[in-house]
Amino acid sequence: MLSSANGHRHVRKRIVVAARERDWRSCKQVADIVGKALPKNLPFPIAFHICHGILTCLWFVKNINNREAGKMKICDTYLRSASATLFFVFGLISSLAHAEVRISGSDTEENLITTAIAQYQRGSKSDIKAEFKGTSVGLKDLCKGAADIVPASNKIQADQAKACADKKISYLELPIAYDAVAVIVNKSNNWANDLTMAELKSIFHPESFGKITRWNQVRIAYNDAPLKIVSPDTKSGTTMFFTERVNAMRGFLRGDSTIFSDHDKIIDAVSEDINAIGFVSLGALVEHKGNVRPMPVNFGKGAVIPDASSVLSGAYEPLTRLLYVYIAQSALAKPEVTAFASYLFENGDRYARFSGFVPLAASSYISSARRIKAGQ
Repeated sequence: MLSSANGHRHVRKRIVVAARERDWRSCKQVADIVGKALPKNLPFPIAFHICHGILTCLWFVKNINNREAGKMKICDTYLRSASATLFFVFGLISSLAHAEVRISGSDTEENLITTAIAQYQRGSKSDIKAEFKGTSVGLKDLCKGAADIVPASNKIQADQAKACADKKISYLELPIAYDAVAVIVNKSNNWANDLTMAELKSIFHPESFGKITRWNQVRIAYNDAPLKIVSPDTKSGTTMFFTERVNAMRGFLRGDSTIFSDHDKIIDAVSEDINAIGFVSLGALVEHKGNVRPMPVNFGKGAVIPDASSVLSGAYEPLTRLLYVYIAQSALAKPEVTAFASYLFENGDRYARFSGFVPLAASSYISSARRIKAGQ
């Protein structure tokens, strides 16, 4: 792409030399070069005016009367000015076309991030593009240079960190909120009052496929009813965290699990089936409760409901986690990225609470905002 000053001067020189030599073919080649350099996502009206400017220059070249030195001088001056202006505008537009903020990552944090984007854009015209296809997708995009900001519902893993290191991509790892993974059942399920970690393992472990298929096999006092298991997919950081904590087998699910990529759909599926059980982010429960209830979990000291109190006290600790935001260090060279990321953490406690998560200490958000502005 013709983005550097040297590149602009080189092409401008070719236009002027072509003008002096009345070389129409050379000028057309210059136009072809510039046309190929135009960003593919450039809006049509802007692309039209750029091409129109180039063709205007070429028309003057084609119609130069070489015998009239005065006219040649005027045309030469015109071409110098027009081409300089043209490439200045082109360089500016090229920069603007790629000044967007690219966000890719966890659907767990989708509500938090999109709420922040909506509020931020009320006072800013920044182009922010966000996709929430899962933590593993977001971290993969980070490590191939395709994402500036990555919300992640678990800490980056060794293989993912190596992928970034191999591409020489450095990043900031910033916690943004506490979350918990809530086990959910249908509200009409009146027999399952609580579950232990061992019972959760008997339900969700891959080796239970075909063996533990009814509720009374989990606990004999529970109904003799079919066990229907619902889960996020393996791209989800929630799945990675839950299966590691419960099964000690990160990312492995039962073969008969009904899988969704969206937490809301998991809640809907459990809402519609009295025999269903699933797991979702605490934030998803607050945002979309449906016809479900969180299952109290007994970690050895009595059954505990997942909420802000049990998260902060540590009572729900085995299924409590930190949510993160990863920022590509090179992306902080873009003012748009630094501005939005700073805004996100300066208001982090507010957006965390609004989205059903548990805010961190105020000092954590202050420290993260300072690191963003310092670029380290």
